[in-house]
Amino acid sequence: MKPFYPGLAVVTGAGSGIGRGTATALADLGAEVIVADINFATATDTVTRIRARGGLAHPYALDVADVGALTAFADYVRTNHGVPDVVVNNAGIVVAGPFLQIRPKDLRRIVEVNLMAVVHGCRLFGAQMAERGTGGHLVNISSMAAFAPVRLATPYCFTKAGVKHLSETLRAELARDNIRVTVVCPGLIATNLPATATMATLTAEQVSITRQIVVKAMTVLGMNPDRAGRKIVRAIARDRAVLPLRPEAWLTYRLARAFPRATRAIMRVVTGPEVERVLRLVIDHPAVIGVAREAAAVMPHRSGLQTYWEPPESAKPAP
Repeated sequence: MKPFYPGLAVVTGAGSGIGRGTATALADLGAEVIVADINFATATDTVTRIRARGGLAHPYALDVADVGALTAFADYVRTNHGVPDVVVNNAGIVVAGPFLQIRPKDLRRIVEVNLMAVVHGCRLFGAQMAERGTGGHLVNISSMAAFAPVRLATPYCFTKAGVKHLSETLRAELARDNIRVTVVCPGLIATNLPATATMATLTAEQVSITRQIVVKAMTVLGMNPDRAGRKIVRAIARDRAVLPLRPEAWLTYRLARAFPRATRAIMRVVTGPEVERVLRLVIDHPAVIGVAREAAAVMPHRSGLQTYWEPPESAKPAP
């Protein structure tokens, strides 16, 4: 493998989780990193962390769902820093619940953030790379949900499947411009993704408790985002086309390719309506909410991680 010098890197959704871990890993290799996040406060936290390790980074407040803002961001990067060598389209959200009961505005939002923001990120920065003429690398964060049909997570699954297929198609098309494309399908990582999740048919209190429990469980069972970031950077250096990060992602990827019918059957059993009915009986019982609240409060979680189960307050960037 040739020595890898990331140069100028752009990472969206870099205020926490995989984005933060990847931005840090790139900076550790000498990259100048543009840290973009919808929450300027968490973007600034990531920049402070990188600078404390001797790296170079700059924060930027960005809602990737806003095409105008994303276009202005791409222009800002080119004007003030130059054409990036690595772009990581990482920002994402979760919308869950029975598909027929999900609000249209929530469907629109997840499509804009999870899929169209990646499309436009690749289009805008890919065009810059092609015009420069020396190539570059686009990295799109998908999910093992891209090849595992999970009931009650349909919006997340189809948007991540779109990201995976977009990436593989662009890899073929942009090769002539020496622009490489990698799609990452992480699996279970200890991130704060559930903290901003929208969950149809649940009350506000049920959502709050669910977020806390899921985030804590992910810190115990999931891969450290910093380790995930280092693996992603190694995949960039090796020009991997598809990177399932964890064993469950790798196994599901192989099963879905070799035995698609069996994979669908397994997911039907694991996330079937019978399971949903049992869960509804439990969570809708009046006595359960208090027990769940206490359980969420005492549930252990791994320390040392950037953990929150409610969206943190944003801070506006300095003028």
